[in-house]
Amino acid sequence: MVLVASLMAYGAPHEEEIRIYLSTTSPLQPLYLGRPVCSDLSLEENYLNELFAVFAFDFNYNGATRVALPQADRENALRSGPLKAAPWKSWGIAYVIKSEVQNKALSVCCFSIQTGLLKHFPPLPLTGTLAKDRKSIHRLADAIFKLLFGKEGVASTKLIYSLKQKHGDRFISEIWCCDWDGANPRQLTHDNNLCVTPVFIPPSSTYSNDRFLYVSYKQGKSKIFIGSLVDGSSTRLIDLGGNQLLPAISSKRDKISFICDVSGRTDLFMQQLDPQTGQMGKPVQLFSYPRSTQASPTFSPDGSNIAFVSDKDGSPRIYLLPAIAHTKRATPTLLSKKNLENSCPSWSPDGKKIAYSAKTKGTRQIWIYDLETGEEWQLTDGTGNKENPSWASDSQHLVFNSTDGHVSELYLVNLNQPDVVKITNGPGVKHYPSWGTK
Repeated sequence: MVLVASLMAYGAPHEEEIRIYLSTTSPLQPLYLGRPVCSDLSLEENYLNELFAVFAFDFNYNGATRVALPQADRENALRSGPLKAAPWKSWGIAYVIKSEVQNKALSVCCFSIQTGLLKHFPPLPLTGTLAKDRKSIHRLADAIFKLLFGKEGVASTKLIYSLKQKHGDRFISEIWCCDWDGANPRQLTHDNNLCVTPVFIPPSSTYSNDRFLYVSYKQGKSKIFIGSLVDGSSTRLIDLGGNQLLPAISSKRDKISFICDVSGRTDLFMQQLDPQTGQMGKPVQLFSYPRSTQASPTFSPDGSNIAFVSDKDGSPRIYLLPAIAHTKRATPTLLSKKNLENSCPSWSPDGKKIAYSAKTKGTRQIWIYDLETGEEWQLTDGTGNKENPSWASDSQHLVFNSTDGHVSELYLVNLNQPDVVKITNGPGVKHYPSWGTK
């Protein structure tokens, strides 16, 4: 039997230039991810190393555990017989994962030191192709996370984003999709134009999560389209004049909000949507203000309110407005007060927080507004303008883009861990990330 190479290379955190401010953190539980024993010579060692690097990433950045570095005495304890709590407890390890690869299948068991729970998972078939098998590894990591913590993990979730590249003498941006760790990038749209601000359409009991909203300039002016994650096809969504920008959709799929200049100003609009049939009524102007610009709506999880950006009082700041169309329009409530230049708010799925970008000492940083306390606090620091935060379904993880000069990449962070991870790298400007579900 062969032991796959050490996990040390892919078990350690990545160093990045972005720093994270966290006022409180819950201790991360040490998890020992043992070197997998492999008796299958048909699978290349490099492939297995990369596959378990995916496994280690999922446990290092789930916000609850950290992968302990491999040591000889721990490996010996792992393979000397049945798993027992005694040595692991003395080493400060909370959970142990033991694995074996044989007959093109991965067998994994998870042991909780505190409870003595030992769980064997069904063998996971391996194809030998990393792009395919990493999806199975993400699902397995989420299954283990739910076993240990009773909550859904985010390793199986997807991201969509806009990738801008130069083609000849002009720039084109298309919508792309990737795994939560930035891997398996796949182009979705082929508009051969500017495509920006994609947003996943939430799944329902009738529809799976296979569609998204985005803005395209392929018809000249900016219009909102519904795109398919399956084949990249798209159809125009809203029949309205002017430019339409920055679409947002409620979690119940019954409302869409966006920005439109059909009246001569960039105003906030909302449109009712049948969550089952997709049929729509007429869009209504939800908020307008003389000589001002509105931007970046985001719905509260229950769909009752919209947070958006307006410069109606001078500088762009974040306001709150009921998501109800009345003859007498409501007066927005100012939320962000610490900074004068705020943009791109994103409401967390648990309804407790709004992440946004704010100009801080000349550089845009990610800030958090706590809706329960009314406090605002800075999350990121360092060089590069950090914008367009988007929450994962657990309301603990954020993805955002950081732009420095002509380079823009996507970064991942969770609110329980002072580490940030760059998950994309390579040609093109990646921005406007949106986090979807499984």
